[in-house]
Amino acid sequence: MTLTQQDTLQQIRKLTELSRALTYAASLAQVFQLTVDRAVDLFSAEQSLLLVADEDGMLALRASSGVEATLARRFREPLDESLVPSLAGLLGVPSESFLGVPLVVSGTIKGVLVVIRPPPSSGAEHDEWLLSALADQAALALEKSRLDEVAEFREQLIGIVGHDLRNPLNTIVMAAHILLQREGLGETETELARRITRSASVAARLIDQLLDLTRSRLGGGIPIDPKPSDLNEVCRQVIGETELTHPDRPLRLEVRGDVTGVWDRDRIYQVLVNLVGNAARHGAPRSPIDLRIEGKETEVVVEVANRGDPIPPAALPFIFEAYRQGRTDHPGRTQGLGLGLFIAQEIARSHGGSITVTSSESDGTTFRLRLPRVVDEAATQPGV
Repeated sequence: MTLTQQDTLQQIRKLTELSRALTYAASLAQVFQLTVDRAVDLFSAEQSLLLVADEDGMLALRASSGVEATLARRFREPLDESLVPSLAGLLGVPSESFLGVPLVVSGTIKGVLVVIRPPPSSGAEHDEWLLSALADQAALALEKSRLDEVAEFREQLIGIVGHDLRNPLNTIVMAAHILLQREGLGETETELARRITRSASVAARLIDQLLDLTRSRLGGGIPIDPKPSDLNEVCRQVIGETELTHPDRPLRLEVRGDVTGVWDRDRIYQVLVNLVGNAARHGAPRSPIDLRIEGKETEVVVEVANRGDPIPPAALPFIFEAYRQGRTDHPGRTQGLGLGLFIAQEIARSHGGSITVTSSESDGTTFRLRLPRVVDEAATQPGV
C-alpha cells in the first residue's frame, strides 16, 4: 500500500506532538513510555518495546506497550544478531513481524526500539525512517539524562572535596604564620614560609570559588547576609591590598554621592577584589586602574576600568560563564579556574543587581556593578 500525502502529514503531525510531549516529560521513564505508546499508535502495531543496554552490554526492557510484564522482566540478551529470534521466541510472534531500529548515543548503539506489527508493507523504507525518528527522540533523552547525572556528580564531588580540603589548608596557613612570627628565623626559611602562605592562600581562594560554584549550581544561588555597608570603605580596603601585590599599578578612586546601602559586605568585597585583580592582571603594565563609585537614588554603581588589550568580541557574550577565560593569549599570566567573573555575577544577582562589561581598543575595558541600595529579602532565599 502506498502512503498518501494525507497519511504522511498525519504521521509528521504525530511526531511533532510527540516532540512537544517529550519536552514536558518529567523523567526518562516517562520519555521511554511515551515513545513506545506513540510507536504503537503510528504503526497500528500490536506491541512495542524499548530496550537499553547496561554496562555489560546486556539489553533490558525499559518501556513497553502491549507486552506482558512478567515476560518482559525475564528478557536479558546481548545486542547482536540473536536479538530478533530471542524476542520472537519470548513473545511468540513471527520474526518477519518485527521492525527495529537502534538508539544511537554519541555514535554508539545503546539500545533498540522495536514494533511488532502486521506483515511489512511496500512502505517499509518509510516505516524504518519513521521509527528511527522516534528512536532518536529517546536517544536524545537518554544522553541528556547521562549528562545530567555526570554534571550532578561533578558538582557534588567539587563541593565535598572543596569542603574537606579547607581544614588542612587552614592548618598550613596557620603554621606558616606562626613560623613567620618566630625570632631568629633565617632569610631562606622566612621566604619559604611566605611562599607557603601565598600558595595556601591561592589554593584556599580556588576552593572557595569551587564551593561557591557548587552552591550556585545545586543550591539555587549564592547565599548572602545583607547588613548596612559603605562601598567607599570596601573599595579603599581593596585598593590597599591591591597596591601591595601590584605596586606598579596606580589605583585611582572617585566617589560621588551617598554610597551606603544594605549589602553583604564580605561578598561585595569578593566581587571587587575579583574585578580589580582582573584589571591588574590584564591591563597594560604600569597603567592606572580607575574605580568610580556613584550613589544614585535607588542604586549604587561601581565601575572598574583599565587600559590594555580589549576582550575579544567573540568572548564578550560568554565572559561571565563558568570556566571561561576572557584573555588567555599573554604568556606568563597565571590563569585561574575561570570562575571569578561567574561567581561575581552570581553574587550581584543574589543582591538583585548585575554586572556588565564593555571593552574596546579606544575606551579600554570597564566592568560596571549595579547594586540596589536595599536587597529584596526574597533574593537572599535559595532558588530565587
